Amino acid sequence: MLLTNRVGSRSMLLVAAIAGTALTSPGAAVSQHRPSAIRLVAPGASAEAVAALEADLTWAESLMRAELGPLPDTVAVRVLPDRESFTRALREAWGIPETQCWMVGAADDHAFYLLAPGVWASDACEHDAADEEGRRRLIAHELVHVHHGQVNGSDDIGLLEDLGWFIEGVATYLSGQLCTSHRGRAEEAIRQGRAPDALSDAWSGPYRYGVTGSMAAYIDRHWDRPALRDALGARSQVEVLGQLGLSETAFIAGWREWVLNGGDETACRASRLGRRPADHPDGVERHAMGSGRP
Repeated sequence: MLLTNRVGSRSMLLVAAIAGTALTSPGAAVSQHRPSAIRLVAPGASAEAVAALEADLTWAESLMRAELGPLPDTVAVRVLPDRESFTRALREAWGIPETQCWMVGAADDHAFYLLAPGVWASDACEHDAADEEGRRRLIAHELVHVHHGQVNGSDDIGLLEDLGWFIEGVATYLSGQLCTSHRGRAEEAIRQGRAPDALSDAWSGPYRYGVTGSMAAYIDRHWDRPALRDALGARSQVEVLGQLGLSETAFIAGWREWVLNGGDETACRASRLGRRPADHPDGVERHAMGSGRP
């Protein structure tokens, strides 16, 4: 989910999962993926919890690297031990007064705050920490947001409100969520008469992840991956459509036809995105872990 919350000259991507900023905290467990750009900061976390988080981040980063390449810049992942700490961190960073139970993370291009998965059962809703695949894809979704923010060049992609459908769609698609938890949802929306007639309506309602993820897959498959990567640099909907050479009406019509002809299923079968984490361990890079203060 993408929300913008402007505080001074900054905004944030408020999501159901991830981001981070470097933290200097006495006693913090700190590890860094090498040669990756991700730094994990988990104050008070047990060695077992840190190892689990490292494994999740390694898998998620590997998937993102395979789809988009490495992060251009660094990102730190700060893990908060409870809801109160999580809310306080977001309030201090972005002025967010309160967090809802479904909020387990928040991200911008260099910041990643995560509510510790070990307390999701007591301090969150709509998320199951025991679901390894769902947890890792959620983290991958947020790393795609971080990557998008870093390559876009704007001060804050959270302020590009007419691109919400594209920002969330790319993250849903390239994290594999379109091919797993949201598989078939775009076709269902179209057949139920719930598909959007305007791109400004795509990122809304119960089908929003499936619909926007499918639109990103349509760009990737109907054009190609370089076209999808190029669109990451766009700062407006007009710019994305201009790169594709289509009007908004033509894009939506083409997307509908593509979905009804099995486009989503073809995209998922032709890629690694729908495979479970255990099905492609060879694609996961195991980075040596270092430690130190951020």
